[in-house]
Amino acid sequence: MVFRPAPASGAPLLAALLLALLPAASGRAADPFFPYGVASGDPETHSVILWTRIESGKPSVSLRYEVATDPDFRRVVASGEVETGPARDYTAKADVTGLEPGTRYFYRWSGEGHRSPTGRTETLPERADRFRIAVASCQHYGAGFYTAYRSIAADQPDLLVHLGDWIYEFPTYGAAAARPDPVGVAEDLSSYRAKHRLYRSDPDFQRALQSVPVAAIWDDHEVQNDYSGKAARFYAPRRLQAAYQAYFEYVPIRPQEEFRIYRSFRIGDLAELFLTDGRQYRDEDVWHPAFFPPPDAARQALAPGRSMLGAAQRDWLLTGLSRSPALWKLIGSGDLMMDLRLHGLPVSVDSWDGFAWEKEQILAAIAAKQIRNVLVLSGDTHVFSYGELRYQGKPVALEVGTAGISSPAGKLERAAEVEAANPHILFSDRDHRGYVLLDIGREAIEVSFYGFSTVLEPDGRRILLRRFRIPRS
Repeated sequence: MVFRPAPASGAPLLAALLLALLPAASGRAADPFFPYGVASGDPETHSVILWTRIESGKPSVSLRYEVATDPDFRRVVASGEVETGPARDYTAKADVTGLEPGTRYFYRWSGEGHRSPTGRTETLPERADRFRIAVASCQHYGAGFYTAYRSIAADQPDLLVHLGDWIYEFPTYGAAAARPDPVGVAEDLSSYRAKHRLYRSDPDFQRALQSVPVAAIWDDHEVQNDYSGKAARFYAPRRLQAAYQAYFEYVPIRPQEEFRIYRSFRIGDLAELFLTDGRQYRDEDVWHPAFFPPPDAARQALAPGRSMLGAAQRDWLLTGLSRSPALWKLIGSGDLMMDLRLHGLPVSVDSWDGFAWEKEQILAAIAAKQIRNVLVLSGDTHVFSYGELRYQGKPVALEVGTAGISSPAGKLERAAEVEAANPHILFSDRDHRGYVLLDIGREAIEVSFYGFSTVLEPDGRRILLRRFRIPRS
C-alpha cells in the first residue's frame, strides 16, 4: 500500500457523550448464562437475524426472544422460541419477520430463569435520504484491544459492515502481544468454536454488536492464511467445513445453502450493498507468500480466465449492479481491488491483482453500461486507503479501504517506489488501526477515516485521519 501521511484531529466529544447513553456492554460478570451478549445481523426491510450464546451443559435448552419498539418492552411486536444445544455449541439464531421498514427495535433473550442484555437493531428503510455505515475488518485478538468498537457503538451507525478476518486462526502476531490467546491454532471444529468465543468475549466488540446490526463476510483467517477455496495447496476438507460451520454458528448471518455468503442489501433507493465472497470460489494463488512474487509468477496472475469470485458470483454481481435502481452501488470486498503494481506487475497476488482478468471484466462492465456512483469497500491490507479504480486509464469507480481494528500493518519493501508507481491511490495510512465511517446522502458520501493513537492499551485516543466528500456521479 502507499504511505502518504495524513493530517489528524482529536475525536469529538460527542462520541463520548453518546457512548454513555448506550446500554452497558455485556461482560461475563453481567450474567454467566449469557456471557457473550447478544447481536443482530443481515437486516432487511421486514426482518433481521438475532443471535446469542448461552453457557449450559444440558442436551437441549429452549430460549425465548422478544422484540419491542421500546427499551422497556411494553410494546412487544414479535416473540418466539429457539432450541439450542451442543450440536450448535449453544448458539441460537432467530430470523424475525413481519417487522416495519426503517424502524429501530429492542430485543432480548431469556431462558432457564436468566435474561440477556437488551440489544438494539433496526430494519432497512424502503426510502432514505441519509444512512450511516461503519466499516471494519481484521481484528487479531492478541494484536491489540478493540477500542475502535467502542467508538463505533457511540457513532450509532445504521449498519456495521465487516469485511473479514473476524477471527484469526493463529494466536500471536509477531513477537509482542497486547493480550494472550490461550486457544492456540484453530484447526478443527472445537478450536474454531473456542476461537470465536474468545473474540466474542471482548466487551467493546460485544457493545458494538449489541448496538447495531452487522452485515459480514469472511476473508482468509476465518479458515487459514491466504487459503484459496478448494485449491490444492491449502485444501483440507474437514478443516474448511469446521471453519465455515463455526462462522455460521457465531456470526449473525442469515443461513443460506452450501455456506453461501455473497448477498445484497437494499437501502431503499439510496444505496445497495453487494457483499462478495473472495475466498470460497477463487482459483489458486500463483505464488505464496503473496507479496513481491517473482516475475514469472506475477505474469501468471495476469493470465486470462483467472477468477476470484467464480462465474456464478461474478454474474450475480454484474447483473445486480446493472439492474440496481439505487443511487449508490457499494461493493464489499475482503481484498483490495485497486491496482498495486510495480513495473506493471502485481505487488501482491493474493488481492484482486492476482485475478486481474476478472477485475478487468467487472470494471469494463461498469464502464460499458455506464453504471454510476460505484464505491468499493475493502479490507485485508490493514491499511487505510482511498483512490480510483481505472479502466483503460479512466476512473470508473472509487475505493475505500479500511485498516484493521487491531491487526498491524508491517513495513512494505520499496515503499517510495511503490507509491510513485500507483498515483491512483490518493490517500493511505498504515500507521494507525481503526475503522471507516460512511455518511451516505443523496448528493454525496462523506468518508471519515478514524485511527487510534494505540491499540496496545485499551484506551487509545481516536484521531480523524482524513475526510473525503464523494459527490454523486
